[in-house]
Amino acid sequence: MDYGMKRRTFLGASFGAGLAIAGLNSCANQTQAEGDEGSSGGRLVAATYQGNWEDAHRKILVPAFKKATGAEVTLVPMFAVDQVARLQAAGANNSPFDVAILDPGPLITAPKDQILRAFPADKSKNFADVLPRYQKSGDGDWGPVIGLQFVGIAYNPKKITTPPTSWADLWKPEYKGRVGITNMSSTLGTGWMVEIAKMHGGSEADLEPAFKAVKELLPNVGAIAPNLGALGTLFQQGEIDIAPHNLSSIALLQSKGVDVDWTIPKEGSYAFGASMHVVKNPVSNADLAIAYIDAALSTEVQTAMASEPYFIAPVNKNAPLTGILAEKVAKTFNDYEKYIYQDWTTISKNRSEWIERFNKEVTV
Repeated sequence: MDYGMKRRTFLGASFGAGLAIAGLNSCANQTQAEGDEGSSGGRLVAATYQGNWEDAHRKILVPAFKKATGAEVTLVPMFAVDQVARLQAAGANNSPFDVAILDPGPLITAPKDQILRAFPADKSKNFADVLPRYQKSGDGDWGPVIGLQFVGIAYNPKKITTPPTSWADLWKPEYKGRVGITNMSSTLGTGWMVEIAKMHGGSEADLEPAFKAVKELLPNVGAIAPNLGALGTLFQQGEIDIAPHNLSSIALLQSKGVDVDWTIPKEGSYAFGASMHVVKNPVSNADLAIAYIDAALSTEVQTAMASEPYFIAPVNKNAPLTGILAEKVAKTFNDYEKYIYQDWTTISKNRSEWIERFNKEVTV
């Protein structure tokens, strides 16, 4: 395998993400300056994920929120780990945004009492419609989950005509140089390593079997991406044929004509939620932040975001499950219970050490 290529792919994607983050302040300031004129309901700055989440929030959530409040929104696309870092660095009175969106890993390890406010469910008219499992996130009432991701095996059906059935298929010799994985700094990558560990007798607390297995996988690995967005780009570019990935991102690629499909391995799909949070400081926009999260939980927004081309799995009990979600994930909300919800409290105890080890032993 061309280890040099794999290293360049990883560093190049990371560098691009760094450039994007470095320009966020100037972009946000420009957007805010352009939108101030004519705004009568105030202004909110909300973090969002890059890619399909940003697109869905811009086209669905922001208009719904503006209709309900009259307020303008500046969206700041940023990875969850960078949101936490920015909030910590900003100090008590200079938060760069009012609403955060986080996945389990960064949320569990974040100093939540310093950067977030407990979510006041009594001020959210749509909170009661959220399925009980998703009303809380992290280790308390920090904010509700607003959408779910389900991870399975993505593959190119023109190159792999027999759909894979197991995580173990990634080790097949015919996939030499065609497998993609993500770094453990991503929730997708850490979650996958946990599942590989379980296949070989490990657990959320013991990833030793996963490290051994992934070293044996290296001849098949064509690229290691820093995040799922970069992994999707590798499918678009034809650089990989099979990889762990989430359904909503693959559905979006399909809508763009990319040759890619998705299936659940026999070991099961692991699910993780994206949760929204009111930033602790400053507090002047707290009511708008609550209203923004409330809009994200509404039946209208949840239904639209669960539809083509985004297919972000809803948590509002009134939103229908249709299209590829109904076909591949769940026909009813009871089906959500068959998925694997990993113990991120346990995972996070050793995650930083595992990330460092992965970078030294796998990303070479």
